[in-house]
Amino acid sequence: MLSDRQGFNRRWFASTLEAVYVPMNDAEAVTQIGEAVSRYGRDVKVVSGRHCYEDFAYNDTTKAIIDMSSMNRAGWDDRRGAFFVEAGCENWSVYRALLNGFNKTLPAGSCYSVGAGGHISGGGYGLLSRLHGLTVDHLTAVDIVTWNVSSSSAELHHVSAASTSKDEQDLFWALQGGGPGNFGVILRYYFHELPDAPEFASIYTLSWDWSSIDTAAFANLLAYYADFVSDLPDTDFSLLKLTHVSAGQLGMVVQAVSPEGATLVEHRAEVERRHSEARSRFGAIAEPVPLRIPLGGHPGWITPSAGTESVQHVTYLEALQTMNGSGPNQFGKYKSAYMNKAFPPNQVAAIYRWLNTTPKGVLESDMSQSLLQVDSYGGAVNRVASSATAVPQRDSIMKLQYQTYWLNASRPGEANQPPYNVQSDAHLRWINDFYRDVYIDYGGTPNPANDPTGTVAGAYYNYPDNVLGTHAEGNVDDALWLYFLDNFRTNQRNLVAVKRRWDPADVFHHAQSIPVR
Repeated sequence: MLSDRQGFNRRWFASTLEAVYVPMNDAEAVTQIGEAVSRYGRDVKVVSGRHCYEDFAYNDTTKAIIDMSSMNRAGWDDRRGAFFVEAGCENWSVYRALLNGFNKTLPAGSCYSVGAGGHISGGGYGLLSRLHGLTVDHLTAVDIVTWNVSSSSAELHHVSAASTSKDEQDLFWALQGGGPGNFGVILRYYFHELPDAPEFASIYTLSWDWSSIDTAAFANLLAYYADFVSDLPDTDFSLLKLTHVSAGQLGMVVQAVSPEGATLVEHRAEVERRHSEARSRFGAIAEPVPLRIPLGGHPGWITPSAGTESVQHVTYLEALQTMNGSGPNQFGKYKSAYMNKAFPPNQVAAIYRWLNTTPKGVLESDMSQSLLQVDSYGGAVNRVASSATAVPQRDSIMKLQYQTYWLNASRPGEANQPPYNVQSDAHLRWINDFYRDVYIDYGGTPNPANDPTGTVAGAYYNYPDNVLGTHAEGNVDDALWLYFLDNFRTNQRNLVAVKRRWDPADVFHHAQSIPVR
């Protein structure tokens, strides 16, 4: 079917797809993965929610898809004595099952339809991560199907830090942030303990008209925001949406959840106090105005109804719904960066310049969904050692996502053909030049090896960016270093060594997969 050839990002299309395997249980997964790899080799790709930002699953060489969407349960496993989430679960299903059945939650992302298979193993984070850390910080075991090159067969393994085999312990470590599609096909995640779901939640926004933001005000906004996130209580998470000037407005949203033991009255009073402080603090830059347009971006798609000038006090479930950031299916390109410190002046100037630049080939209105989103980070994330999981960025206070979106009338698989390629090329040129300019002092990327100030800390593997390097270009190490730093090759326990042990034939391969050597 045509639907099987395309993911959430309409840029990617599997034009030569021949087979789709949809396992319903562990036994079917082992059998079908074995059949698929025996027949198609490394042209087999794996999907759960289909949200990959790059063409790792949907491309012109993909012959078969392992679609995990039918393994989509979450709950409690008596035999394992742990909560479990199957790879085909989408975030919304995970939240509902854990909340309604057990009053538990996972500090995962806000986008409804993102699949657990890729999200968790890539080091997924969300609006509770300052309070509870990353998804992988709670992970205690994984069921995964690997490929035994000696017997040419698929094998199911249950791996954890308590596995009797050191090789299995190393594999479990790699799956704590080392990404999907590298070592095998993940079936299921286990968590011995999960955080209690918050009792109460509140949301507030601040938004400004671009016409009131000049270069000085913009510099103050970024400086104030860095101070703001540094002072946030762990219960709060913020997203600063620096939209392109064509959107007319830019804004900030904060989700605040109640600390354990707080009454509704206490929670509301404290959030109202912090909201008043934020309005006063940021109002010194420019007067906030009501939000008139949706502020897009992942995560957190904020509509005018959500962006009122007062605090919305809601249930936690309502907060999950309100902060959903999936948005519509579109064409999109993304880039990322971690920051350990506030924005240096040259970065501020570059960001302002590019948010006020419209590339040749598109109308200014076509840029209205393009933005740089700055998420608060830190808190519990920072209280884990850089080598404890495969995710090394444990000192960052902000996490950046550069985003640009576009739509046109092209049919599936024809987005890069004339006349539509003019539009896509303009968006890609804009975001790539924007990114390169911001990090020009470090060689064009947020490379900490080139940054004596310790400001930048690499990029995020779950926001993959093929421009950073690929196997085809011969520079994949450049990208993987930015994602994993010393956990990539240098440390005694590293991802390359785990790949060499578990997938020496490089069966699970994509443009930025972990190399065998």
